[in-house]
Amino acid sequence: MRARRPHALLRPASLLLVAPLALPIFTACGGGGASFPDRNEVSAAQALWCASLAKGHGGESWDQLAACKGAYPAGSAPYLKLMSKCFDARRETMGDKAYDDAQIATDCRDDVGFKMPADDNSGSGVIDARCRWTERCAKVAPAECQAAFAKLEGAQRVQLTTIYNSGARQAIADCLDGAACQSDEDAAKEACYKASTEKLLWFPH
Repeated sequence: MRARRPHALLRPASLLLVAPLALPIFTACGGGGASFPDRNEVSAAQALWCASLAKGHGGESWDQLAACKGAYPAGSAPYLKLMSKCFDARRETMGDKAYDDAQIATDCRDDVGFKMPADDNSGSGVIDARCRWTERCAKVAPAECQAAFAKLEGAQRVQLTTIYNSGARQAIADCLDGAACQSDEDAAKEACYKASTEKLLWFPH
């Protein structure tokens, strides 16, 4: 008899995070998040991110500043604040050297992921949805799934929950609840993160 393939939360943590960390982090549409409690905090943090971007493009005269401030990303307020801080520090270190905004953000991403504290309470909806999918499709008890998630390092849990704001986490959870069962559990779950991961940060088109 073939052994049951271990579900995603019980596999090595490096496999859990490959797709979410590798996806683009470049654009975010405006609006969204109006019904979520962190809306104001995310908007304020977005303004900090826009100020960081603007420093390399003429400051207050940057022609994309209004569009940036009007955008609503998928990143959480703590994530946006830490990304802004890292972005400013790295650009200051580079001085007059040529730089690429997206590359600096990519360089900051892993650093920020390790500095952010895990907030399993705010991420509970996503965790529960991941475990519901696992129960439905892999026949693994929710308690076992929850225990496996709790054993992940803080930075790993952050990348699956805390970097996203409330609206994005709800979208991920809704996607997981509606996702069809697949033999590749990682791919099924990672697909539900794709849209939000692509909108973590705003960059001009």
